[in-house]
Amino acid sequence: MELPQPFEERMARWLGEEYAAFRQALEAESVHGLRANRLKVAPEALAARLPFTLEPVPWAPDGFVYGQGERPSRHPYYFAGLYYLQEPSAMLPATLLDVQPGERVLDLCAAPGGKATQIAAALGGRGVLVANDVHPKRIKALVHNLEVQGVTNAW
Repeated sequence: MELPQPFEERMARWLGEEYAAFRQALEAESVHGLRANRLKVAPEALAARLPFTLEPVPWAPDGFVYGQGERPSRHPYYFAGLYYLQEPSAMLPATLLDVQPGERVLDLCAAPGGKATQIAAALGGRGVLVANDVHPKRIKALVHNLEVQGVTNAW
């Protein structure tokens, strides 16, 4: 991948000895993931039902990496809200937050809904999730994803 020379030089300065790993990551194939929606299905049950090659995401108990060329966005379970398409790295913040049922959580950068739906699933229908975003156009996507995922305790 060719990058602008000033960008390359700046990144090399900032990253130092980690710059080579950065460049290698840019050349690697993309990793795509999905996260089971515990409000509707257990991760193990979802994995057993889906016709995709799934590998667990080590840091996200509900997360899976699916194979290149597979299209989970076309499966009926996706439209039914049994899973959410989310990059594995994006599953980390809500996992580390370790939300427990009954807690109150505020997500001010909630759109399009990856973290918010993950937090809502961790709440298990108990407690409150206040999900908002500063971009009005992105709120539509957030509301849609909360509805499809079956979240009932979000404001």
